[in-house]
Amino acid sequence: MKNLYILICLIFVSLDVFAQPQMRFDRESMDVGTILWANPTTAEFKVTNTGNSLLVMNSVDASCACTTVEWPEKGLEPGETASIKAVFDAKALGTFYKEVEIKSNASSDPVYLQFTGRVVANAEDVTNTEGYDIVMGDVRINKDAIEFDQVSKGTDPVEELLVLNTSRASFEPILMHVPEYLEVSCYPERIPAGRTGRIRIKLLTDKLRDMGLTQTSVYFTRSFGDKVGSDNEIPVSAILLPDFSDLSSASLANAPKMQLSVSDLKIYLKGKKKGKGVVTVTNTGKSALQISRLQVLSNAVGVTIPKKSVAPGESINMKVTYDSSMVKKNRRPAILMITNDPEHAEQIIHITTD
Repeated sequence: MKNLYILICLIFVSLDVFAQPQMRFDRESMDVGTILWANPTTAEFKVTNTGNSLLVMNSVDASCACTTVEWPEKGLEPGETASIKAVFDAKALGTFYKEVEIKSNASSDPVYLQFTGRVVANAEDVTNTEGYDIVMGDVRINKDAIEFDQVSKGTDPVEELLVLNTSRASFEPILMHVPEYLEVSCYPERIPAGRTGRIRIKLLTDKLRDMGLTQTSVYFTRSFGDKVGSDNEIPVSAILLPDFSDLSSASLANAPKMQLSVSDLKIYLKGKKKGKGVVTVTNTGKSALQISRLQVLSNAVGVTIPKKSVAPGESINMKVTYDSSMVKKNRRPAILMITNDPEHAEQIIHITTD
């Protein structure tokens, strides 16, 4: 009997030994190079659970408050890979050495990831400035458009525009023709010569009147009174969706479900400038499907539907017209639908021709 007890204990000990998570990193140190002051940089490390049980990271901590860390808090299943991202704010000049400490159930000892680099004040000292690809005179910015995609009413998402002053004088960055639903702030208020700054653009969704796509343009200038035109235009777009966050599980189970006959509609012109097509919209859910917004994203497209409410089990035909003579360069024709289907609140139907 004693031998049997020992054997059972050995079996459980063996199972515990063999059921063990393991962490493997693609690298444990990296050099992020030379970066501009106040231009945050990210050090990313890939981690894989090469063991045979769930890997849980109990804590992931940076060595100072200047660094924030994103990590897979829910754990990693065997064979699963995820990223650990350390974002350094770069608000101190000079060389830096930062560590990220990871405590997990894979080992009793913590694992340390390191990244190094150098923060400089002058643009000419930076070895890698290709992130500022858009040139506006003696100013460079990092993007030529601002996009707020899939935002819900009541949220206030923020996008940032990074600015590099390559001139020999400081200036105050200004965005002109800003609508009431955008809030703009600049840091610093004046960007010194050879230094960087950022323009923070907040979308105030409560001031958007309609669901779906809202588009406008703002204009980047160095002082009030500067001319505005295509050379300093920055398009801004926002797609506002219904908020489903308060729906109960019962409401979600009884929600409408939209099904389209095609999401990429091909229209056959047969040598003509104009053509037609049809998209069938079916509600396979348990309550009425409401089409709250139907927008064409090109002047070349026209669309009509017989009604905006589709009963459960019902289908309607969306009729689409296309005029190739109205197509604008670099704009792909498409249709945007906004519905009360939680899984397809935003649906884009792209249009191609033969």
